[in-house]
Amino acid sequence: MLLAFMFTSSIHANTIDITVVTAAAEDRKSAGKSFAGITVIPDRPVQRAVELALYESAILFETLEVEAKLHQLQLSGDSNLESQLSNTPTGGMLILDLPAAQMKTVARQANAMQRVAINVRHSDSNLRESLCLPYIFHTIPSDRMYFDALGQFLIYRGWRKVLLVQGPTTEDTVRAESMVKSLKKFGVTIVDQRTFTLSHHPDDRDENKPEFLTGGVSYDVVAVIDTQKDYGRYLQYSTRSARPVVGDVGLTPASWHFALERYGAPQLNERYRRFKSDITPGPQVAMTDAEFAAWSAVKLVTNSLNTRPPGTELDVMSLLHDPASQVDLYKGTRGSMRHWNHQLRQPILLTTPDTVVAVAPMPKFLHPKHYVDTLGIDEPESGCQLPPNAQQ
Repeated sequence: MLLAFMFTSSIHANTIDITVVTAAAEDRKSAGKSFAGITVIPDRPVQRAVELALYESAILFETLEVEAKLHQLQLSGDSNLESQLSNTPTGGMLILDLPAAQMKTVARQANAMQRVAINVRHSDSNLRESLCLPYIFHTIPSDRMYFDALGQFLIYRGWRKVLLVQGPTTEDTVRAESMVKSLKKFGVTIVDQRTFTLSHHPDDRDENKPEFLTGGVSYDVVAVIDTQKDYGRYLQYSTRSARPVVGDVGLTPASWHFALERYGAPQLNERYRRFKSDITPGPQVAMTDAEFAAWSAVKLVTNSLNTRPPGTELDVMSLLHDPASQVDLYKGTRGSMRHWNHQLRQPILLTTPDTVVAVAPMPKFLHPKHYVDTLGIDEPESGCQLPPNAQQ
């Protein structure tokens, strides 16, 4: 069922339809929790961030005589996807707030139906290669963007020798491979790569001790890949050598943070905290990376409405492909879409739980075309080579 929320003006020359797609059967109660059941990362639906973006654009809609409609679609399963997606407005935009496996299936079906769909939840770099489809876009940063930012920071600080500690899951392995590529790209040396387990068996206890796991080698930094967010939280202040911890704990790359104090970010955080809330949350509440990705997707389209030639109809696909389409991300540089793999280019924050330490790209990391393209898979190395106008 589609539920519509409308921002209207007196005359509606054009309509922009945005549909948030979720999974009816998805249980998010355990999402964001560690292996031990402790909540470590907030995991919220992205619709509130979408509504905020539309609310912020209301005056622009009125000025340009645009009607914006927000819909919600809960998928009942992978079966008969075409029938379910056919209920979404043509020419609009789908925000995919779905589990990874279902997101891939829905993205391929949406592309076949020529529906613009935005991945706002999944950072797996391989998705940018395997979902190399004309109508699929990614506004959440890829793992390569996150880890490239981390690699630049380590080189900038002169920390060139890294001990990589990773978890045992398949996702840990894939993300560790992305981290290794990023660190080596900027000249960081991986002195060793070690794996911990999530077992509580007594035989594994000694091998999992941080002092043992991080001993016997010289390093400047310990990098941690721990998707489950369970073991890594014990590593800080427990390594054999007194060294910084980065990656999934300690110094962490992120696309948004409550403590960013420049570029208008405090005002955006305040608008988010107060939006549609009877009780204003605490000052440390901010959009998650997925929420920020959803907000960015909507704002990229709405902020680009002025780039349309006079008298033309509103077309989301054309707006996303227009080189003039940009969005103020409140991080010092406007975001725009990479045409070759449909990834939103944007700065990455290097953060701790309490502060933003740096904003990447770091100084002196140069690029021949766009300096933010030092983060992530660049055009020459990407296996996805969509044309500048992917509709052709």
